[in-house]
Amino acid sequence: MPDPLKFRASLLRCARLMSDEINTILLQHQLNYSLWQVLYVIQLKQGCTSIDIAEYLNVSKPSIAKRIHALMQLEVLEQVDTEDKRQKKLILSAKGIELFQICSEKMDVFEQQLLLPLDQDAQNCTLDTLHRLMEHLQDLKTGIPS
Repeated sequence: MPDPLKFRASLLRCARLMSDEINTILLQHQLNYSLWQVLYVIQLKQGCTSIDIAEYLNVSKPSIAKRIHALMQLEVLEQVDTEDKRQKKLILSAKGIELFQICSEKMDVFEQQLLLPLDQDAQNCTLDTLHRLMEHLQDLKTGIPS
């Protein structure tokens, strides 16, 4: 059985290296990985509340509020009313949609370059392993036995 400390260290180092590269890609657009994650969730859900974003990303509501404020300053988000007057739905503005598309294309190129050394079977196996680990972590968080 592989040493779990080496696995954990390798997984965390890989995630860090990848987020550093993503930050480099996004820097010229006044974004970073944490801001990108918010844009990604809003695009994925075709609009959502800050609470939805915090839950999806598993981060605190105050940290999401800071990110939303920064994105509002960049004019890439808009707020629209919901049935619950206490909550605002966030959507990408026209500028946000354009920025999301540009950055997505650049990150797709980066991801393709990153995966070049892996054949399709290795890519599928890696993705399956990551999904299984995420599901197991989610089960541990919610107390559901695997």
